[in-house]
Amino acid sequence: MADQVNYYEVLGVPRDASQAEIRNAYRRLAKERHPDSPGGDAREFALLQEAHEVLSDPERRRRHDEELDLAFAASQLSDLDFSKLEDELAARRAQREAEGGPGLGERLRNRLRRGKRGSRRENVRVRGRYEIREARWYEPHHFEPEPVNWKTGALSFAGSFAAFIAAGQVGLWATGAADPGPLVWLAALAPFMPVIYTVAGLLAAYFAYRAAGYWGVALVFVAALVVGGQGGPVGLLQFATVGMALLLLVIYLGNRRAARR
Repeated sequence: MADQVNYYEVLGVPRDASQAEIRNAYRRLAKERHPDSPGGDAREFALLQEAHEVLSDPERRRRHDEELDLAFAASQLSDLDFSKLEDELAARRAQREAEGGPGLGERLRNRLRRGKRGSRRENVRVRGRYEIREARWYEPHHFEPEPVNWKTGALSFAGSFAAFIAAGQVGLWATGAADPGPLVWLAALAPFMPVIYTVAGLLAAYFAYRAAGYWGVALVFVAALVVGGQGGPVGLLQFATVGMALLLLVIYLGNRRAARR
């Protein structure tokens, strides 16, 4: 127990740190301690990775907290002078009574009330002793997308490209720019094509932002440029860009509102 490693100290975060704080601390320290970086150290980097893996898993984090508590209790017991324990407890009781502090029963009732209030908080899920915030679909400012990589970038671009191709083809058929064949009924959609293009841009940007953050939205704009450029349906690029701008506006206003709380 005396050699118990405190992974919170390794990452430099408090024990009540959220998953976002743990992830950000790991990314920052990983850049400094990576063996390929100046001043990096392979042993410290390995320890940093181990700390991140443990604290990112709720069950392993719970066990780590229990081990820390046991190590702390063992350390306290080894230094405890039992001959003075009774006098110390009596002195603390007398001090509490003199200061008029709450008794044990009242403190327990207050803690239970706080626990009940906390469990009812909006979009907060309790897992063991930890609270995990779950962003609702209409709260994109609470999403925590991972940094863009080849996979998420390719999915963002390919998915939005396919969506714009489909919306653009419907637009060509609806406006008569292409022969709709048996789908002549699509002509009824011609007045609504700006709305369809806007919704396509909004949804493509929404899912790309969830996957790859702002870089994903930028890739959606590139896909709109490719599809809506020369020869593309009239209005596709403009109205798809309006949909992307609406998403960015929602994220901005959500961040402003969260900052004021």
